[in-house]
Amino acid sequence: MGEEPTSIRDAVDRAVDAFDTPPESESSEPTVEATDTKTAVVRLRTACRLLTACRSLREPGGYHASGIELSFAAIEHSLDAQAHSRGETIRKPGSGRIAAFGRAGDLGLLSETTAKQLKQLHRDNRTLARTRDTGAAAQHATAMFDLAEAVHSHVVDTAALSHECTCEE
Repeated sequence: MGEEPTSIRDAVDRAVDAFDTPPESESSEPTVEATDTKTAVVRLRTACRLLTACRSLREPGGYHASGIELSFAAIEHSLDAQAHSRGETIRKPGSGRIAAFGRAGDLGLLSETTAKQLKQLHRDNRTLARTRDTGAAAQHATAMFDLAEAVHSHVVDTAALSHECTCEE
């Protein structure tokens, strides 16, 4: 394998330097305090941030494929938060999102039917949303965002994590 271009090496150096240097300004997104070390809380708050990112991507620019991807990620993080609140996990090392959705069904976080539908939805549509000539449509992104919010709300309500949710709505 050949050597990469100087532009890549320079960009890597700048990225490393950026993370090694104290920030000039910090984002206003909620952070997880050092005392909140429970994985369930971290996963739930990650899902909250993913949903916030979905909202901002959908509004002005119509980044529908990105919204679909973030929606799937938010669903996974929400379900994993619920699993961790029970001392379980849906993601095994080296497994993908489809396996994680299946595991959520196995743990009873979703019905087997819903888990199968979610796996099929991911398998059939996620890649297509990124590669089809017409791209992802607003209706696809909206439907996935609504699904992600429904899963997240269910997890917040049933996993006794409502006080940890940082969603603004």
